[in-house]
Amino acid sequence: MSEPVAVELVEIPAGTLRVITLSRPAVRNAMDTALLVALSDALDDADRDARLRGVLVTGAGGAFSAGADLREELPDDGRRRMELFTTVYEQLTLLRVPTAAAVEGYAVGGGVELVGACDLRVLARDAVLRFPGAIHGVPVGTARTVGQVGLSVAKDWVLSSRDVPAEEAFAAGFAQRLVPPGGTSDAARVWLDEVARRDPDTVALLKRLFNDHGGVRNRVAYENDALRAHAETGGLAPGLDRDLPRTVRPRRV
Repeated sequence: MSEPVAVELVEIPAGTLRVITLSRPAVRNAMDTALLVALSDALDDADRDARLRGVLVTGAGGAFSAGADLREELPDDGRRRMELFTTVYEQLTLLRVPTAAAVEGYAVGGGVELVGACDLRVLARDAVLRFPGAIHGVPVGTARTVGQVGLSVAKDWVLSSRDVPAEEAFAAGFAQRLVPPGGTSDAARVWLDEVARRDPDTVALLKRLFNDHGGVRNRVAYENDALRAHAETGGLAPGLDRDLPRTVRPRRV
């Protein structure tokens, strides 16, 4: 049985790039517990690489990811898997090096959240995004989209859970590159190679400043706590002011 995540180490003049490929093509790279463990380990290993200059995330078999594997049996009602999702979201969002997502086919649910967690998003012209949290009763989809496409567009996409074609995502600013099918990884590599030639300490600081000035770190932490509360209670938590940590939840005067 093949590994659910494949990692390729690419040597470049400035250091190394890592290509992380979600590799369950038979189920459109749906994310089960084993894949999430492997992905978290891959991101942790990457962050320990002193020569690392960038990370590319993509999917095998013509799709990015169908999101959470809805057929997986979850003996703990999904609490561990949800913790892994939140860990991976945070790892990828806050990784010190530039990150790029190369999206072919569908990116759905947790898959599109991974795409949104990357710094650069390259979509094939026939790619499709979907944020289905409102269908499945999972409070996710707000933390990154608000800063990427604005409040009104984010509400449209997340509340409706409709298919968002690549052209629309590009026009809204969610994707920075729109390329012919099959060309996403090459286009992402061009950008990663370019940024890799810049001073790595300055790039790392700029990434942190972007996250802090844009409020991404706090929004991701708040959404992750909402997801953990949802997993713990087995349903939506209407009293977020009561259920979430005071350090994360919005303060009321």
